[in-house]
Amino acid sequence: MKFETRDIEITDGEISFNIDSHTNNNMDCEDYIVIPGLINGHFHSYSSLAKGLMKEMALPDWCNDSEQGKVQQAFFEYLDEVISEEDFVHIAQKSYLDMMKHGVTFVSDSDPGEAPHLLHDAMNEIGIRAMIDVYEDIGDYVQQTDSNVSFGSHLLEEEDITNEELLKVKELKDQYNPIMMTHCLENEWRSNLVQANFGKSSISLYDELNLLDEKTVLFHTVYASNEDLDVISRNESSIVHCPLSNLDTGAGVAKVNEMLERNINVCLGTDFVHTNMWDLMKLTYYLLKINQPVNQYAAEDIFKMATVNGAKAYGVHEEIGQIQEGYKADFVFLKKSSLKPLIHQRNFSTYLHNLLFSEQTDLVQHVMINGNWVVKDRKVLTVNEEEINEKYSQIVNGFLNHLKQSTLHKQEH
Repeated sequence: MKFETRDIEITDGEISFNIDSHTNNNMDCEDYIVIPGLINGHFHSYSSLAKGLMKEMALPDWCNDSEQGKVQQAFFEYLDEVISEEDFVHIAQKSYLDMMKHGVTFVSDSDPGEAPHLLHDAMNEIGIRAMIDVYEDIGDYVQQTDSNVSFGSHLLEEEDITNEELLKVKELKDQYNPIMMTHCLENEWRSNLVQANFGKSSISLYDELNLLDEKTVLFHTVYASNEDLDVISRNESSIVHCPLSNLDTGAGVAKVNEMLERNINVCLGTDFVHTNMWDLMKLTYYLLKINQPVNQYAAEDIFKMATVNGAKAYGVHEEIGQIQEGYKADFVFLKKSSLKPLIHQRNFSTYLHNLLFSEQTDLVQHVMINGNWVVKDRKVLTVNEEEINEKYSQIVNGFLNHLKQSTLHKQEH
C-alpha cells in the first residue's frame, strides 16, 4: 500500500521493472496514479435489473403477498420463464461494463443462470477476470478454466442444509477441491433456522465435515458468533463483506473489526444491484469507525480488502491484486487532478485517503487487464457498449410489459 514512482514494462501481459530502453510503445503516466484492479468478491449477475424492487424490505419478506412482493414475483418469473439465456447474459454484461468503468478487473458471480458457458464467453469477450459459481455442476466445468475465467462450487445456505445435502457437498469437495462459496449467516432468519434445525451454526456444521479451508469463501457472515469467527480464522477461510447489501436488506452490520482482529482475510462484494466498488469502500471505511478509535483503520485497510485480499480469497494472490514483478498487468489509471491536494512525504501521504473520498465522475480514466486496454479515456474498447445498453433497455421494457400483463391477469381473476 505504498506509492512509488517507477517505470513499468509489460511483457506478455505481465509486469516487469527491468525496462528495455529500446521499447517504442511508451505511455507517459505523469498525470495518473496507477493502482491494481479492484476485485468485487460477490455479485449476482441478473441483479442490476432489480434496482429499487427490494427497497426497504427484508430478505425473508421478498415475494410476499404485498404489492411490492407481487412485483418481485413477476420479476423472478420474467427471469426464470420469459427471457432467453442470451438475454440473461446481456443483463450481466451491462453490470460488468459498469464495474469495469469504475476500475473493477475481477468479479465473482454467484448467479450464472442456466448457461454458465455463455457467461464465460461474455466475460472473455469483455476482458474481465472472473470466478463463476456453477454449484453442483462443477464436474462439468472444472477443466474449462482459462487465464481469465475460473469456476467454483457452492456450499449450502442455511435453508438448504440437510445431512444428506451436506454429504453431497463433501463428495464434491473431496473429488474436485474447488473454491467453494456460500451466503453464510447472512441474516437473523438464516441464523435462527440452522440453530432450530441443528442446534448449532452453519459454520460448525461445515467445520465438522472439513469443508472449511483456504479455498472457502463465505459471503456476509453478519450473524457469525465470536466462536464462529475463531473457527473461520483457524481454517484460513475468507469472508466477503457486503455492507451495502446488508443494510439494504436489514441484515445488520457484520463484525468486521472482530474479523480483522482474528486475522481473517476480509474482502469486499457489492452483492445485489450495486456495481460501484468506490461507494462500497467508503461505506466500509465509515462503518469501521463506529465505536473505534479514529486512528484504528485507514484507507490502506480498505484498499487491501478491495485488491490483494480479494485475490487471496479466490486463490489468485500470486497473480493479481498487487503491482509486483511477474504479476498480471491489471491496472487502473486514476486522474491526479481529481485528487487535490496531493501530499506525499516520507511519513505522511494523502494519496490513498484522497482516492477513497474523491468524486468518481471521471476519476477512472483507463483500465488495463492482462496487459490489454479494456477501457481507454473512459470508453470500453472490447465490445460495443451502445449495443449492450440498447439491448439492456429492451430487456427492461420487456420486464415492464411482463409486469403489466401479469397485473392485468391477476385483476381478471
